[in-house]
Amino acid sequence: MSSPARLWLPAIGLFGVAISLGSGHVFARLAFVNGVNILTAAAARAVGASLLVLLLLKLRKLPVLPLPREFKWTIVLGLLITSQTVLVQTAVMLLPVTLAILVFYLFPILIGLASSLLGDERFSARLAFTLIAAFGGLALVLGVDVRAVNPWGVAAGVGAAVSFAAALVLTPRVVPGLAAPVRTFYTLIVGAVILSFTLLVTQSLQLPQSANGWIGLGGLTLCYGVGIIGLFLLLLTLGPTQTGVVLNLEPVFVAMIAWLTLGEALGALQIVGGAIVVATIITYQTIGANR
Repeated sequence: MSSPARLWLPAIGLFGVAISLGSGHVFARLAFVNGVNILTAAAARAVGASLLVLLLLKLRKLPVLPLPREFKWTIVLGLLITSQTVLVQTAVMLLPVTLAILVFYLFPILIGLASSLLGDERFSARLAFTLIAAFGGLALVLGVDVRAVNPWGVAAGVGAAVSFAAALVLTPRVVPGLAAPVRTFYTLIVGAVILSFTLLVTQSLQLPQSANGWIGLGGLTLCYGVGIIGLFLLLLTLGPTQTGVVLNLEPVFVAMIAWLTLGEALGALQIVGGAIVVATIITYQTIGANR
């Protein structure tokens, strides 16, 4: 397989991950307006994703027991993913949704900086331009309103970005020898146990109150499961920095899907912002493929 193909095929897979995760946000909105609370949704998607990976492991005949030496590191990764889930949902509660998502999408920039500091990748002018341009495009896509900013909401969004960036940067470093599906299962099951236990102790379970609510919760669980599994399977191939760059597409897909399915407005500035993000990522990938 040629070098450009080796670079582009995983990136195309990651485009699919972005679409799946973006669709999950739209389904989540449907679930929330039909009686589901944040903790119920978070626990459902964590348990569902864990079961999907377990099915994949069964099909590939990969055992999860006995626990490997690297299991302790997957607990750390699971805690980071769980904290990211809770913090980003907290940010959504305290801030306008668009601003919460934009603050969270600081994570590609944090990944680039962390990878540079750790010596994994040089923080080049090309990467810096890509991250800044993509972030600016996202601001246009999301149409951010900063007039009523809750500082705790901003802190939660930044915390979610730090947690997610840390998980993506640490995964190739701390568990490089562990099979990707096994590593993903251990990481996700930690979050599933924590969130399910919290749901049980706090008695916070709130199931959907209508058929649309069940569609939303089911769609969220499936889309998140497929998306997060694909993300962690492709992470070691693409590396954390390139993964973060391509994932800038997720909010663009959220806006497009919400426009198509929920009838939400999509203005000229949002279209321009989406075009900037897409063009920036394609340019970054193309230059990388030609090197």
